[in-house]
Amino acid sequence: MPINGATKDGNHHAAGKGGTSLSLRGSKALTPFSPYIQAVNDAKADQWSPTNPDGYFLMATAESVLSFDLIHEKIRNCREVPATVGLYGNFRGGERLRNAIARMMQRTFMGVEVNPSHICISSGVTAVLDLFFFAACNPGEGCLIPAPYFPAFDNDMAIRNEVIPIPVQPGNTQTYIPTAAEMEDAVVEAAKQGINARMLLITNPGNPLGTLYPEATLKELLLWAVNRGLHVLSDEIYANSKFGVSVDEFVSLEKVASNAVKENLLSAELVAELVHTAYGMSKDFGMNGFRVGCLHTKSKDLLEFWQNMGMFAAVSNDTQHALAIMLEDELFVDSYVAENNRRLKNSYELLTRSLEMAKLKYMPACAAMFCWLDLRTLLTESTFKAEVCLWKEILDECRIVLTPGEACHYAEPGYFRVCYASMPPNQLQMACNRLAKFVEKKRRKRKAPEIACQQD
Repeated sequence: MPINGATKDGNHHAAGKGGTSLSLRGSKALTPFSPYIQAVNDAKADQWSPTNPDGYFLMATAESVLSFDLIHEKIRNCREVPATVGLYGNFRGGERLRNAIARMMQRTFMGVEVNPSHICISSGVTAVLDLFFFAACNPGEGCLIPAPYFPAFDNDMAIRNEVIPIPVQPGNTQTYIPTAAEMEDAVVEAAKQGINARMLLITNPGNPLGTLYPEATLKELLLWAVNRGLHVLSDEIYANSKFGVSVDEFVSLEKVASNAVKENLLSAELVAELVHTAYGMSKDFGMNGFRVGCLHTKSKDLLEFWQNMGMFAAVSNDTQHALAIMLEDELFVDSYVAENNRRLKNSYELLTRSLEMAKLKYMPACAAMFCWLDLRTLLTESTFKAEVCLWKEILDECRIVLTPGEACHYAEPGYFRVCYASMPPNQLQMACNRLAKFVEKKRRKRKAPEIACQQD
């Protein structure tokens, strides 16, 4: 078909100057999924190194380099290549890897029996979420998400599936966890705008906060959502990254749901249909590039759906086989998790010591790889325009890329997400030193007339 010609049904696709040959849905994907992705890409091409001392420090990407040396050494010895890797496999994931992942999840964080037949494997948690939204929500329906939240969730649900994010702003800014009443208010408000809330998405441990949901809160939200007929998806991709002392120990939503069934608060049938968990190898194991995520669900319809749709996001048999061998080595998994948490704690304490020396406020964290940094005192005014200006100043003067709070859908300007695991400790210290010098410079100039920030 000619690019500028008519389709079979008589419709025209504009192309050339000012137009595109793509469909309407394809055209939407031309917009970058993140407002700061260009800065991330530029920084990746010009990162700090001993030979590039003026390079960028990238602290806006949820990647951990702290323990991959351990994974790298192990995975190289797991590269057996049986003849069967060249054949088609189960599009819900190979049996051996599903068994290994189920056993690992059950032992290390889920706290309930995990049946391998309830595991669906896809190419990363992004793919898992994309398929889940496709299966669970109709176009134009909404997904409730406690704010602040991981910016890419918007892309995961909207770019192909046209699901509308419904950020729920918490009244409690000590925990940032909304109550069931606040969730209900968000559902009612969305309905006034013609949006039917279809599901609740929770991230535990949290991104960008690095905190844990108390078990009592999870129970409250679970009972509210399931009794309302909503799907509940718990993203627990950081479940094995727990390093700090916390009053609220990590509890998987699956265990909360299991307890609710035992207490006759929910039926097993409803839980099987509506409660699901996502996990992946990217964060706890630092294996972003391997693209392996999974969904745990007891929903017969979802499992059948994945048997068909999973082929669009399948993981190569070679990768599955190597990961299965690695995860079957329980001594390695346990020693790796312990060492990775030790290294996370070391980097977190390095960062927070530097922040405290610079007299900067932050929300204490105990898990994942993030620090929620409060830079409100450096804003020229309490607006998101001023937040963008500050973000650009830090980018240009410190050559540090942070995630602005507005991208995380937080309602108040002046907060930033810092990923401290994206570089080794020696580089983290250099990044902290740059930021501290910048802060001191800003404070010295506070009494001087402010120079207007020109946005591009």
